[in-house]
Amino acid sequence: MHIAFFQVGQLESLIDLMQDMSRHYNGVYASERAAIQANLLERVLGPDSGVKLLLASVEGRVVGMASVALLYPAPKEHGQLQMKELYVVSDYRSRGVGRALMLWLARYAVAQRCGRFDWTAEASNTGALAFYEELGARHVTEKRYYRLADDALQALAAQAERERPGE
Repeated sequence: MHIAFFQVGQLESLIDLMQDMSRHYNGVYASERAAIQANLLERVLGPDSGVKLLLASVEGRVVGMASVALLYPAPKEHGQLQMKELYVVSDYRSRGVGRALMLWLARYAVAQRCGRFDWTAEASNTGALAFYEELGARHVTEKRYYRLADDALQALAAQAERERPGE
């Protein structure tokens, strides 16, 4: 298995992985390949993105991915590695790919002088929760995770448009 950050020659195989991920999470509402490719090129890998994609590949096929970003400031003038997604294609699960990605990311976080490595997990995903605890991660209870989505996000943006704060 080879693990490294995304390289241009991996685009088609990465799209395959992203399509597998879309089917996994969205079922019959999975995104079309063209939409996945456009999103990758314009947003995820675009010039304004702070995201890095770490890929695990076997014989040229991308079989695992972690999307991460370095965030600042963090306690004691260190950085924080934030992982948005860890995904392994269905036919490579339980074969050590996720563990290998997490180990690589732990080394990377330390090399980047990060004081911590954070991510979220669905409370209902007992397999993921057990996996993360086996790695030594602890469930953070002193923080709360917030989200503005859909109508609430639109409403706050409309309020900002009316009030024009900072102008």
